[in-house]
Amino acid sequence: MASPKYQIGYWLASKEKLFSSENKSIVSSFTHLYYAFLQVKNDTGELIIPPELENDMKSFVKSAHDNQKKALVSIGGPKTSDDPSSAISMMAKSAEKRNKFVESTLAFAKDFSFDGFELAWEYPKTANDMRNLSNLFNSWKSSLNSCNDNRKNLLLSIAVYCKPIIPNATSKQEIKYPSELENYVDIFNIILYNYCPVTCPHSQFKPSNPGPNNSSEDSIKSWINTSGFSTYKLVMGIPLYGNQWTLADENDSSIGAPTIAYSGPIAYKDIPDPEGGIYDQVVTKCMYKVDKTTWYGYEGSQSINEKVEYAKKHLGGYFLYAIGDDDDGQTMCIAAAEQMRA
Repeated sequence: MASPKYQIGYWLASKEKLFSSENKSIVSSFTHLYYAFLQVKNDTGELIIPPELENDMKSFVKSAHDNQKKALVSIGGPKTSDDPSSAISMMAKSAEKRNKFVESTLAFAKDFSFDGFELAWEYPKTANDMRNLSNLFNSWKSSLNSCNDNRKNLLLSIAVYCKPIIPNATSKQEIKYPSELENYVDIFNIILYNYCPVTCPHSQFKPSNPGPNNSSEDSIKSWINTSGFSTYKLVMGIPLYGNQWTLADENDSSIGAPTIAYSGPIAYKDIPDPEGGIYDQVVTKCMYKVDKTTWYGYEGSQSINEKVEYAKKHLGGYFLYAIGDDDDGQTMCIAAAEQMRA
């Protein structure tokens, strides 16, 4: 297969966290930078362009282009206090709204000079959603091909579930990413984390018991063997944040140890001395660290090196989510880039 070409980094933008000049040196570690996340209007399906982020987006694109990198914008994202997937689902099922969405993205690309788009629909819930997803990308790609300027070269990317078939306990229909997406999509960013909140790193690589039902190795194999998509388009997701728990007994701190509380996600930069943790080379291929009754599961430079090496051999590259979770020295971003070059 062709050599991996995607080294993707997500920048999570907000008016409280702008892409300032201090962040511009980060660009050198990537080939593609994603500005995340813009949203979709519920009533019309058009792309929402926050006025307070317009200058920030222009700065982001300029920084990428000045360093010969690609800048894409990601639309949607994970559920927070709002659910972006709801607006995307409503847009995708209406031909009128799909057209307005596509038109608004093409106008946006012209105004802000982005090199492409990602749809981060997390996640389609029904077989109808998947059909609508295919129709959306078909319209999107057709509109790009009809452009008589450089917008016909815009990249189309999609963030996808860890496996090509999404489980749904309430439906007997198979909820599988449509094979025809191969004709429209350039990059499939596989979300290989957030498997389950137990005391093991949430991006663990191999199956284990106790442990998550999913593992990155199994998920990647299912994408390679059953999705029908070109392997060079498949990109491995690696989180730059971990999870934090409170142990039931500080003397029982191994992977899968009992806990009394889950404290939520924690950025790599906020974990005390993260490179001083323990690397589990056998099952999870992640780091973990114990501080009395506090247990951290996360990615460190050792684990990221091994995962990037796997991506080099089997996939089209990797993405890091998210750049702002790295420390001031950009330990993780630099480690991943250097491993890709090794």
